[in-house]
Amino acid sequence: MDIDKAVSFLKGLKGKKIVIVSHDDSDGSCSAALIIRLLRKICKSCEVSYFSTRKGPSINDELMGVIISEKPDAVITCDFAGGLDESAQILGKSGIRCLFIDHHIPEEYKFPSDCVYINPRLEDKDMPCAAFVYDLCMKITDFKENLWIAGVGTIEDYGAELRKDIIEACMKKYPELFEKRRRIVNSELFDTSFGLVGKIIGSAPTWASYKGAELGTKVLLEVNSPSDFLSLGNKDVKMMFEKFQEIEEEVKKAVRMFDADCDVSGHVRSLVIESDYGIKSKVSTIVSSKYEKDVVVIITEGDKSVSMSLRNQSGDFDLNSIIRECLVGLEGKGGGHKKAAGAVVRNKDFAVFMERFKKIVNG
Repeated sequence: MDIDKAVSFLKGLKGKKIVIVSHDDSDGSCSAALIIRLLRKICKSCEVSYFSTRKGPSINDELMGVIISEKPDAVITCDFAGGLDESAQILGKSGIRCLFIDHHIPEEYKFPSDCVYINPRLEDKDMPCAAFVYDLCMKITDFKENLWIAGVGTIEDYGAELRKDIIEACMKKYPELFEKRRRIVNSELFDTSFGLVGKIIGSAPTWASYKGAELGTKVLLEVNSPSDFLSLGNKDVKMMFEKFQEIEEEVKKAVRMFDADCDVSGHVRSLVIESDYGIKSKVSTIVSSKYEKDVVVIITEGDKSVSMSLRNQSGDFDLNSIIRECLVGLEGKGGGHKKAAGAVVRNKDFAVFMERFKKIVNG
């Protein structure tokens, strides 16, 4: 893995114009905030812009146009894997250098020679992107004041057990926010005051799409501790908390509906939901803990495409691999992790996708 090249890349950005792009979830928002805080510390003359991905875990045509219009010297991406090599080729033609920081299962990428790609999975390590970014920043400077952001992203990405060192350090530094919990069990950490920080950030994309993820990063740059965040003294954080409370009620309603009305086909449990908020990921995460041996599929239908959030808590089914196999020959994109993944397919291909999916899962 080219970690030393990544360190050199970041150290060489003084006086440069940089665009940061991250996935539109809380791990992505935390990862982006860490990188921006690093650049503010080591490259005070840098000009930094930040964007979240839109309508999928990749740089789509709309976002690519926005990035190029910024005329940056460099682009740094965090926490998404879709089409990275294609993006690098397009950016390279505009003379833009790239650093890609990821933690998903690596694809068969073919990058330009001056592009840097780092991923802990290249060394058989699994961890949230925020934890990996924190490690990278610590190789460059003393970055411990930002430990809490790495902790928030780690818990939100279900990585507490994978990076116990980060969570233990957060527990030691902010004991009052963990309500005397001692066990590092991700599901229990969600229900602490510290875990509430991530919940609030993670809910923002459900009511404001990619702009919510960008707002999450913005507030992580404005507050300097989890206690500062939870004081609700920041007007954006206060507004996010009020929206979070609304979302929680919507999620609870969808969970009750799943328990009562989900379609069961062998080991696949699925439900189409309707909501003004993008809650399918939250709902799939919650209900999957009740049906650990099954694959949960939460579905929302659009005018042209169908979007899915998939979970399997037991890890008996490799969702990333299954989704990619099901998408062959169809119009759609998808993937992610073994236990948690997503997919988007054209309406006309949805029935075929689900037929393939159920056949593979149920053998």
